[in-house]
Amino acid sequence: MNQPEKLQNLLDHLTDLLFRTWSAFLVAKNLDPIIDSNDFTQERYFLVAAHVSCVESALLGFSMLMSKKDEVNVRYLLDMCNKESSAFTRVNQANVSSEVQKHQQQLAKLEPLVQQVKMWRDKAIAHLDRKHINGPSAIAKMQPVEMEEVGEGFILLQDIINVYREWLGMGLLRLKVAESKMADEWEYLAELIKRNDKQNQ
Repeated sequence: MNQPEKLQNLLDHLTDLLFRTWSAFLVAKNLDPIIDSNDFTQERYFLVAAHVSCVESALLGFSMLMSKKDEVNVRYLLDMCNKESSAFTRVNQANVSSEVQKHQQQLAKLEPLVQQVKMWRDKAIAHLDRKHINGPSAIAKMQPVEMEEVGEGFILLQDIINVYREWLGMGLLRLKVAESKMADEWEYLAELIKRNDKQNQ
């Protein structure tokens, strides 16, 4: 497998992970106003389960994309692009290095959010901290993750990934298109739920 093919495979993997994670984020985002509504009843078990699962999936996906470990993530992508800059035949290699450096600086600004998500992942999502048993209030007091910031982080990751996809002549990821389609679908589903409620009254 040559250098461009290796980078294309890496980009495809990260693009797929980002899209799946973004989709979970959008489901949670569309359910937020419903869950928080005064009209919402706790009997909506399906909606509550979907909301909780999608929030956790979005946070886990964000953590995977931003991990510092030697895994397949966006940091690894930038290292590979720098190392294999000759694979980008359409671009001057000096420009590749400059762009990678700029993207690394952008990721560095996300570090406080990355650490906050990591705390929730390690203590409440991927692992069960002993405080769940010994002092549940400690978990409740943890600062909640600002999901809007996570959403902005996803858009930044999209923009970074798209630079290298474009340089290799690959199709671009358009997360905002998925957002508009998801909103339309949710309007349709919400209308079905309302109609069903009226029939059951």
